[in-house]
Amino acid sequence: MAGALTAVYTGQGVCEPADVVANRLDPWHGAWFHPYSFVDLTVVDAPGRDDGEDAFTVDVSFKVAGRLVVPVRAVFTAPGPRTVLMRITGGEGEGSVVETHATPLGPDGGGRPRTAVVEAVMATSERPGFAVARRTAPVLRPLMRLAAGRLWRDDLAYAERRWELRSTGRFPG
Repeated sequence: MAGALTAVYTGQGVCEPADVVANRLDPWHGAWFHPYSFVDLTVVDAPGRDDGEDAFTVDVSFKVAGRLVVPVRAVFTAPGPRTVLMRITGGEGEGSVVETHATPLGPDGGGRPRTAVVEAVMATSERPGFAVARRTAPVLRPLMRLAAGRLWRDDLAYAERRWELRSTGRFPG
């Protein structure tokens, strides 16, 4: 994506790829688990509706600083069994993409599954001020990875708990 601001986050959890994908495809988890980052979440469309698209669409506001929020429309799809794609289709950053991959790493010493999460962010904007953001990319990339790390700390806890419940028969799998 030409002119995009990019960053990549990588993490690991004790879970299966399906648990990571389930987390990313849970439209409500953002507002519940990340109130420091997301507010005013509304599911606009979901799979199984009349349009036939296997995607869900949310309107959500991202917290930028203090009370400053940026409302966007995001569409989530799963183009592969271990990949979730989020596209910003409306609002600030339209055209931006977050692609999340869940890759099995094999069992840990205790036989529990391990999964790597690799998330690539490609942010773009038509606003003239975005050129400044692109020029400051070396400073912004670590901040973007830090923000992703904060979100994934919570998201991996979600995925790990989901795996734990499934593996002990306390959650349908």
